[in-house]
Amino acid sequence: MTGARERPGPGGPGPDDAAGDASTALLGLVAYGELSAFSQLAADAQRAPDLAGRAELATLAAVEMDHYVRVRDHLAARGVDVLHAMEPFVGRVDALLSSVGAHDWPEALVATVLGRGLVTDLQAEALEGLSGAEADLVREVIAETGHGAFVEARIAEACADPQVHARLAMWGRRLLGEALAAVVAAFDEHPGLAAVVEGTPGREARAAVLKRLKSRHNKRVAQLGL
Repeated sequence: MTGARERPGPGGPGPDDAAGDASTALLGLVAYGELSAFSQLAADAQRAPDLAGRAELATLAAVEMDHYVRVRDHLAARGVDVLHAMEPFVGRVDALLSSVGAHDWPEALVATVLGRGLVTDLQAEALEGLSGAEADLVREVIAETGHGAFVEARIAEACADPQVHARLAMWGRRLLGEALAAVVAAFDEHPGLAAVVEGTPGREARAAVLKRLKSRHNKRVAQLGL
């Protein structure tokens, strides 16, 4: 059930207040991230060079859709329309995906690992600002985002070509820059979201979050041999 928005009690908060609530904002972002990941992985599966690759990415797409359904149902139980919660983030996420869209199969594989890794790291940063059912839900989503050895092995195969390796390494760095810029913009546009992720608001807190995201991304790049 996604049609019900949070209903105000006498003198209580209405839909606009619910949308501004920090945890609702975060879950709206998570939901749209999962929905976008499903769409992208399903599309990337179609360009796989063989049936094994197609099946692998299709399986990962199914996992992302399951995550979306979990967040949708959790919000519905709170009386919040998932479409209403996601709406503020559609433009920002779509712009990011458009700017770093993969052009071929190897880039799609790198996006699967590095893009999803950045999203997971951002969700992990938010955990300290959440509690109860919301925190448990985000933990479940994070715990089920493993891509297995298959994708990493395929990236290694592609990187046997030095030109492909150099291109993917550069693209991985570009992905980080675009993603961090999008995170900063989202924080500026949604102070409640920033408060959940940053903990204590302020320039130093934000800088520390961005530094950790960059460090984890660079470690992931190194693990891929890029």
